[in-house]
Amino acid sequence: MPRTKAPLEERRRRGRSANRDSGGRELPDQSNVVHLEGVKGGIPDLPPTVGEEGPGAERWTRIWREAKWLSPATDIDIVERICIGEDLVAGMRNALAEEGFYVTGSQGQVRPNPLLAQVRAQLGQMLQMERECGLTPSARGDLGVAEVTDKTNPLEQILQQAAARNAARGS
Repeated sequence: MPRTKAPLEERRRRGRSANRDSGGRELPDQSNVVHLEGVKGGIPDLPPTVGEEGPGAERWTRIWREAKWLSPATDIDIVERICIGEDLVAGMRNALAEEGFYVTGSQGQVRPNPLLAQVRAQLGQMLQMERECGLTPSARGDLGVAEVTDKTNPLEQILQQAAARNAARGS
């Protein structure tokens, strides 16, 4: 599995300086970080393919409320797929709770419930869609929509402390 990139805010926090990450790679200029305009005027109507109540509907509301960079005009289909996936995973988890993690195979042997593989596959697909929508920390960093700036840069703190010590010695 490929290693995921650390979120931009984390790379900036751990960095060598305000403009370089810990590996010395240049980070985007903070003045160039653009906050995308998204939902205006409320949350889009829940599509009929997503259950009225349950995890899919909750996820629909949470995504449109929090992910301000998403646009209902262009991103509604992928958000719908994520929410349908939430409902599917919830149904499979309920079935797993009823059937158990192990089932009897065709030859009478005990084997893992096939729903386990289906749940894992669905969650993997959902994670990929979440990344595409910028719903993970590293994806938000790549989009430049969720950078949290820390007022205190560790390097600046060290330099200020050194300057204070030098000033105290000199007086």
